[in-house]
Amino acid sequence: MGLFWQQLAGIGHDMGHSAISHNFHLDHSICSSLVAFMGISVCWWKRNHNTHHIVCNSIEHDPDIQHLPAIAVSPEIFKKPFWSTYYNELKAMDSVARFLVSFEHIFFYPIMMVARFNLYAQSLIQLCKTEFAAFAVYFAWIGALVSSLPTWGGDAYNDATDEWYITQLKTTMNFDTPPVLDWVHIGLQFQIEHHLFPRLPRHNLREARSLVKEVCRKHNIRYHEPGFFQANIETLQCLWHTAKAARLTKKGDSGFYESILWDGLTLNG
Repeated sequence: MGLFWQQLAGIGHDMGHSAISHNFHLDHSICSSLVAFMGISVCWWKRNHNTHHIVCNSIEHDPDIQHLPAIAVSPEIFKKPFWSTYYNELKAMDSVARFLVSFEHIFFYPIMMVARFNLYAQSLIQLCKTEFAAFAVYFAWIGALVSSLPTWGGDAYNDATDEWYITQLKTTMNFDTPPVLDWVHIGLQFQIEHHLFPRLPRHNLREARSLVKEVCRKHNIRYHEPGFFQANIETLQCLWHTAKAARLTKKGDSGFYESILWDGLTLNG
């Protein structure tokens, strides 16, 4: 069952990106029918995952790294309170988060073992909200879209260092795995290529990898691709460093006690 669900998740992921038939409606319809076997809403997944692709690993915007109080992938997440534009709430360190994050390298795999139930909950919450909030969501995103359009003299980037292609290389990494195991990893070991070309079918990602590596060599761009076990080690090392930073925090360092609301309530300044 575990292998069945893992492979079905890969198919759902590819269809969610319209990477199988490349027909949006066909892929979406088939993907929606897979909910009967997966139990995870494709509508919720697209809302969450599309946000991740647009603002990959952005502390304020990417829901894929906003896991307080359980996990923090970087000390920057709890260095100061921040407003999550996805969840529309203030994210900050508190006593519960400090304890959990301080030992996140130990809790990481146990949490992953039961994380699926959170996906069920998020899917049901999304479905309950969809009909009631449909018009509000529509006017919100169309207003946000119009307000984000650049003026005639605007620039999409600050400079060449945060250009789209380079940003994807900076915020993602691959797992170096043998071709015979590509079906096991459902193409997601090629995170760099997948983020550069989300609609590319998984069987073409390895070929795309060769082309992207050539581009990186030509322009001297870092291409990070550790082996499978090294990647896991780097993940745990990142969590460990963040856990150590969390242990050094104390009441007053961050969270509600440093928020604008607290300053207002206490007439601070």
